[in-house]
Amino acid sequence: MHPLAEILLGIFMILGSVCIHSVGMYLVMHRFELHWPRYLNEGKEWRRQLYFLFLVTLILATHLCEILAIAATVHAIHAIEDFRTAFYFAGETYTTLGYGDVILPTGWRQLALFIAMSGLFTFGWTTGVLVSIVGKTYDAQFSHLRRRRDPPGQSGGPPQAK
Repeated sequence: MHPLAEILLGIFMILGSVCIHSVGMYLVMHRFELHWPRYLNEGKEWRRQLYFLFLVTLILATHLCEILAIAATVHAIHAIEDFRTAFYFAGETYTTLGYGDVILPTGWRQLALFIAMSGLFTFGWTTGVLVSIVGKTYDAQFSHLRRRRDPPGQSGGPPQAK
C-alpha cells in the first residue's frame, strides 16, 4: 500500500469517527436539554439518576459505533481477516490501551496512529459533554441548598462577622 493512500484512509477514518461522534453527542445534549427540566421538576431523584444512566449509555453506544466502523474498515481492507480480532484491535487502539498483541500488516501500520487520534479526539469531546451535563445537573439539583443558605438580597458569599 502506498503511504499516501494509507494516510488518506487514516484521515477518512478520523473524519468518519468525528461524524459519528457529532451525531451521538448532539443526541445526548439535545435529549438532556429537552427532557432534563421535566425530571428536575418531578422531584424524584431515582428518575433523574436513571435518565442520566440513559444518557451515559448513549455516549457508550456512540463510542461502540465508532469502534465498529473502524473495525469494519480494517476488516474490509483485509488488514485483519477475522472481524472479531478487527473489533478487538480497533477498540484497543481507539482507547489507546495498546496491548500490542494484535498488529496490522506492514502496509497498514500507520492506520493505528489515526485510530488512536480519533479516540483521543472523541474521548476529549465526551469529557466536555459529561462535564457540561454534570455541572448543569449539580447546579439545578443543589440550587435549593444555596437558596436556603443565602437569604434574598445577599451576595452569596461567606457570612460576614458582626
